[in-house]
Amino acid sequence: MTYSEFWLSVSASIVASIIVTLAAKITLERWKRWAIGFGATALIAAFVGVVVFAGITVANAVSAHLARSSLQDKITTYTKGHYPEAVKQGYGVEVLEVREKAFLGFKYPESKAYPDPHPLSNPVFSAEITKLLNDNGIPGSPVWGYRMKPATAEQLEKLLGTE
Repeated sequence: MTYSEFWLSVSASIVASIIVTLAAKITLERWKRWAIGFGATALIAAFVGVVVFAGITVANAVSAHLARSSLQDKITTYTKGHYPEAVKQGYGVEVLEVREKAFLGFKYPESKAYPDPHPLSNPVFSAEITKLLNDNGIPGSPVWGYRMKPATAEQLEKLLGTE
C-alpha cells in the first residue's frame, strides 16, 4: 500500500464516520424513540470508519493480486511456449508487483541464483516481455530483479575488511 492509497483509505474512513454521525443526528431530531446517545454514535462511527478503511485496503490488495496473477499466467504461457527448454530446467519469470511499471524477477532452479547466468536474461527476451506487457496495458519496460545467493562467511569477512 502506497502513502497515497493509505491516505485515501483514511480520508474515506473519516468521510464514512461523518456520514454516520450526521445520520445519527438526523435520527435524534426526527425519530426520538430510535435515537441513541452521543457515545454510542461515536462508537458506531469509529467502527464504520475502521470497516471502510479495512474494506478499501482489502479491495486494493485483491485487485493487485488479480493483476499480478493475470500477468503471471500470460508470462508463464509465453515462456513455456517460446522457451520450453529453459522452463524444463527450472528457469522462468515471476511477477513480483504491478504498479506504474511491472516488477519482474528471474526464477532460478532450486540450487542456483545470481550471479549464475539466467538463460532468459538477455535483450531479446526483455524486448519480447516488454511488448507482451505493452500489449496488455502496462506501459514502458519492466524493472527486473535477480535472486541473489547468500554470501559465505569468507565473502562477508572480505567485504567488511575483517580478514
